[in-house]
Amino acid sequence: MAIVVNTNVQSIQVQNNLNKVTDAMNTAMERMTTGSKINSAADDAAGLVISKGIEVQTRGTSVANDNAQSGINLLQTAEGNLAVMQDNFMRIRDLTLQAMNGGQTDEQLQAMQEEAQARLAEIDRIATGAKYNTFDLFGGDTHDGKDEKVTLQIGTGSEGSTNTIEISGVFNDAHVSTLTGKAGFTSKFTGHADSATALTAMQEQLDALDEAITEISTRRGTIGSTSNRLDSAIEQLNTQYENLSAANSRIKDADIATESSNYIQNQILQQASASLLVQANQQPNIALSLI
Repeated sequence: MAIVVNTNVQSIQVQNNLNKVTDAMNTAMERMTTGSKINSAADDAAGLVISKGIEVQTRGTSVANDNAQSGINLLQTAEGNLAVMQDNFMRIRDLTLQAMNGGQTDEQLQAMQEEAQARLAEIDRIATGAKYNTFDLFGGDTHDGKDEKVTLQIGTGSEGSTNTIEISGVFNDAHVSTLTGKAGFTSKFTGHADSATALTAMQEQLDALDEAITEISTRRGTIGSTSNRLDSAIEQLNTQYENLSAANSRIKDADIATESSNYIQNQILQQASASLLVQANQQPNIALSLI
C-alpha cells in the first residue's frame, strides 16, 4: 500500500462509517422519543401512505361510532315522549269506556270530559314542543303529516347503502288529529241530544283512540328495531376500530426494545469509529520518518 500525504483514504472511510452510525443512532433516538418509526416520508414512503390511509378509516370509524350513539339517544328521546303520549291516549280510552257505561251523572261525565280534554291538550303540547337538541321530534315548524325521514351516517364512506341508516315513520307529525286520523278530534262525553247519539259518538271516539294507540305502538316498534340495529353497528364499528388501530400500530409504531438495542449498538460503533479516526488521521505522519 502506497504511503501518501494528500489523500488519507483510511480517514475518509472511517469518517463515512462514523457518519452512518451517528445517523443510525440519531434515528433510533428519534423513534424512541416519538414512539413512531415513521417520522417523515423518507423513513418509509410506502408505509406512510398506508398508515395515513388507515388513519383516515380509523378516525372516520370513531366519528361514525359517535353518530350511531347519537342516533340511539335521538330514538330514546323520541320513544320517551311517545310513551307519555300513549299513556295519555290509554287513559282517555279508559275514560271513554267508563263514560259508555250507563248510570253516570252529568257531573261525573263532565269531570271525565275535562280530564280527557286536558290530556289531549298535553299530547298536542308534547307533539309541538318535543325536541332533541334543536331538532323538532314530532312537530314545530319543520314537520307535517308526511313521511319524515332522518338519515344517520354510521359508516366511513359515501356509499349510502352501506354507510347510512334511514329512519322513517318515527318522526312524522304526532298531534292528536294526525294520530287519530280525525281533524279537530276532541273528546266529548256530554251535550249529546240523546243517549244513542252519545253512545255512537263515543264508539267512534274509541276507534279513533285505538288508531292513535296503534300508530304510536308502530312507531315505538320501529324505534326498538332501529335501536337494535344501531347497537349492532356500534359493535361492528368498535371491532373495526380495534383492528384498524392494531394494523396501523404495526406499520408506524416503534418497537422501543429494538430501537434501544439499535441505539446502544450504534453508540458503541460511534465510539469505536471516533477512536479509530484519531489513529487514521495519524497515518500520514509515517511519511516523515522516510524523509
